[in-house]
Amino acid sequence: MNKILLVTDLDGTLLDRQQQISIENETAIRRFKEQGGLFTLATGRMEAAVLPIIHKLGIDLPVILYNGAKIYCPLTDTVLYEKQLTIPPALWSVLMESLSDEITLLVYQNGQVFAPLRNALLEKHERKDGVQCLPFEDRILSEPVTKVMIINSNLDKAKRLEQAVLDDGVPCEMVYSESNYLEILPQHATKGTALKELIRILQVDELYTVAVGDNLNDLTMIIEADRGYAVENANSQLTQVADAVTVHHESHAIAAIIAEFSEKRRELA
Repeated sequence: MNKILLVTDLDGTLLDRQQQISIENETAIRRFKEQGGLFTLATGRMEAAVLPIIHKLGIDLPVILYNGAKIYCPLTDTVLYEKQLTIPPALWSVLMESLSDEITLLVYQNGQVFAPLRNALLEKHERKDGVQCLPFEDRILSEPVTKVMIINSNLDKAKRLEQAVLDDGVPCEMVYSESNYLEILPQHATKGTALKELIRILQVDELYTVAVGDNLNDLTMIIEADRGYAVENANSQLTQVADAVTVHHESHAIAAIIAEFSEKRRELA
């Protein structure tokens, strides 16, 4: 197993609906690591939102955060790789003017997250990720950010903001990490690009990469990996490009994948 790197998304993949790791998944991951397997995360979440999971699973490899905009090493508490985004004043104005009960904005910068408007959408997200957003500061408008996330309860309004970003022409990546989460990321910041960089950082000869995800922000990672899995509950676009479709995330998908590789290992022994 010491040549296998297993990289998993969190929400809708490793975590269940209660944002927990099942005993089945946790046990399988620990056994996989004991056998020499390499295990880490690739998520849209920030540092503070993944540290409890890192500690729970004893992850000692760098993790991919912010949907590929950052690679963070928990052992040394250092950033190994980072891309940033500069948003023009005119686009900031459009984003700020869109805020309402149906739209909330989260701005990630220097390992912190800020919100210019508190509403029910924001509070629901805070409960899910276990992170409290800080009050917005004007200085943020003039400094590079790691990412901007738009949470909406009105998809038409989100699509109009997506078009506004395209019309502005700012170099960036845009992806829906959930059906109502539109993320604006630095140019070339994707999970797939970050996976390439992680492989370079690890410097393991003949490394075989396995990636698992459920949504469109996982697409580039699934394609980049030697073997890409979509969970049964994944976006249909992901299942179409994945090498294999595993069980539903509520049925301990990571444990199922590890069991599949363990069985193949026994067959080859």
